[in-house]
Amino acid sequence: MSDVTAKALPLDSLTILEMGSSLAGPFAGKTLAELGATVIKVEPPGVGDASRAWGTGKLGGSAVMFQAFNKGKRSLTVDFADAGELDQLRRLIAEKADVVFQNLRPGVVEKFGLDGATLMAGNPCLIYCNMGAYGPEGPLKDAPGYDPLIQAFTGISDATGEPDGEPVRVGVPLIDIGTGMWAALGILTALYQRAVTGRGCLVDAAMLETALAWQGFNFANFEGGGSWPERMGLQGPLLVPNGGFEAADGTLVMTIGTPAQFARFCQVLQRGDLLDDPRFASNDGRVSNRVAFNETVNKTLRGKTRGEWNLLLNAVDVPNSPLMNLGETMAHPQTQATGIVQKSPDGGFELIGAPLCFDGERPPFSRTAPELGEANQEVFAFMKDG
Repeated sequence: MSDVTAKALPLDSLTILEMGSSLAGPFAGKTLAELGATVIKVEPPGVGDASRAWGTGKLGGSAVMFQAFNKGKRSLTVDFADAGELDQLRRLIAEKADVVFQNLRPGVVEKFGLDGATLMAGNPCLIYCNMGAYGPEGPLKDAPGYDPLIQAFTGISDATGEPDGEPVRVGVPLIDIGTGMWAALGILTALYQRAVTGRGCLVDAAMLETALAWQGFNFANFEGGGSWPERMGLQGPLLVPNGGFEAADGTLVMTIGTPAQFARFCQVLQRGDLLDDPRFASNDGRVSNRVAFNETVNKTLRGKTRGEWNLLLNAVDVPNSPLMNLGETMAHPQTQATGIVQKSPDGGFELIGAPLCFDGERPPFSRTAPELGEANQEVFAFMKDG
């Protein structure tokens, strides 16, 4: 375990217990730890969080996924089947915890008396957050759920991919990460409320609800008379150009939202004829004649590389980006300029840091992911004196 000294962060005074596994819960805990909270990850002895054993890659002695989503935390092992250890955990929560959150299997926390109602009875100021798959009500409330299952259930996979291709899952676990973000937001909101009222709060977040929130525009579009979303590849809704185009060395993505942007686009391409063509002069016309528009524009764009067009279009404020892989992104000067890539405290590896800065400073990479049970003696030490 490694630490670095840093100035105070917004959540420095808070103690948070994470009873989480896999990704959504750990992502919420990582986020709160990056903001300065002391996050104590409660794990079963012997094996710990299942993600400790996922994959063969290692960073800092831990599985890659576990390291990425559990840096900054402490680890406490508790055998829920051991009455003495369970009593110690309940006492820790009653006397020391500001927040507890969990994304364990449905029914587990109730079985062991670690549910919100029970723990808040012993600590009325406690913020308790549940993170489930399908939510606390309904026929699927006890069903297990992982990110790809929720993508499949909510139409996200069905609407992702090429028009003539099969449904695909989104390339990042956006449901897990999104649920972790909503949980963290709910916890912070409840903490603000507690500062006013002095009372704790029960917060609920669910992967299904996160996915439905991401589908909010598509549902509104249907309510407004549109159709359910269909697979469109890189093509976006409402606007043309709004998708991928063919440069000499790959794909250039453009989204042009105003007549002024389109006029500057035509100027850069030296295609003033597009402004004179009644099919293409207005956005409505381009939407109705998208295939023809894309064909004629691609003929011009093939004359230069992505990078060349990117520079020319950026110079006149026309929104565009080369389609890149992650390796190209990480090597790009803009990525490097952000400083979001941070070295571990021992300098042995790098990870992406928090996408936030406070007074111009990003929260540091202060602690690598914990070894299993490394905080047991320290965390429970106060009980020996009680």
